Amino acid sequence: MMHHIVNNLWLGSQHDADELVRNNPGKITAILNVRGADAYDPPGRDQAAEHPGKAYKWIPAPDIGTISPKHVREALLWLREQTDKREQILIHCKHGISRSPAFLAAFMVESGISPSLEEAKATISVHRPVQPATQIVEHVKPVLLISALTGLPNRQAFDEGKASPFVAIADVDRMRVFDDFYGQIAGDALLRRLAKILISVGLDAYHHRGDEFLCKGESRQELNAKLSQARQIFREPFQVYADGRIQTIGGTDFSFGIGTSPEEEEAALNEAKKTTARNEPPEWLRKIVGMGGLGRVG
Repeated sequence: MMHHIVNNLWLGSQHDADELVRNNPGKITAILNVRGADAYDPPGRDQAAEHPGKAYKWIPAPDIGTISPKHVREALLWLREQTDKREQILIHCKHGISRSPAFLAAFMVESGISPSLEEAKATISVHRPVQPATQIVEHVKPVLLISALTGLPNRQAFDEGKASPFVAIADVDRMRVFDDFYGQIAGDALLRRLAKILISVGLDAYHHRGDEFLCKGESRQELNAKLSQARQIFREPFQVYADGRIQTIGGTDFSFGIGTSPEEEEAALNEAKKTTARNEPPEWLRKIVGMGGLGRVG
């Protein structure tokens, strides 16, 4: 049977996931299937069609005793998104004792539930017998190269990765005002939304710090085109939980600067932000002013 581990997170087996079609005592609304190639028949596969109405993600992690950084990164992003939506999540592999607890432990550390992978493993073991030691110990470093907030590679990963001829630095406009008015939860969701958009347009993106992101590229033209596309998407209205309710917010934006050195990138970003400051206030800020909210943001 599947086990409730902590918060909105459950751990189980392939059988537990199959049983949800008939019986759902834990009211599971999202499933992360990390079962890839293994020695069992049938092998792991995408079963989203068998779970209509539930959020579903399949990551084909092979049963080889290790987990790739790419799979960890992909899982963390998806788990963050579903947690923000308040989904009740089941993570499963074939038996729920090796691959799935390793992914769960990584998320528990990155989301701040547990201070270390060993403590995450101990917490899981209280509720369910697991054996994720090999995966957890061998993948401490890849997990630490991922931003806990956005799920993107962090600044350390940027520095340790392949050098690029051009780098862009992107900074969310009026982030402090947004945080002050809508709250930290909404602000964090906004940053995660931008991270997802940067990846969706094909950027090699990294979370630098706070509301700043770095993107590597082979040319100035490539970075400018992809970041301009990302800006268009980022400006579109989206829904976020703020002030005790779901709100629709439109007009969020970010500025960016491209260069071949940190100095050139910062100078270009500063020029872009000056242009932004001269533009008409975005829709969400006009809404705050209309509500008399400037007193709250100071």
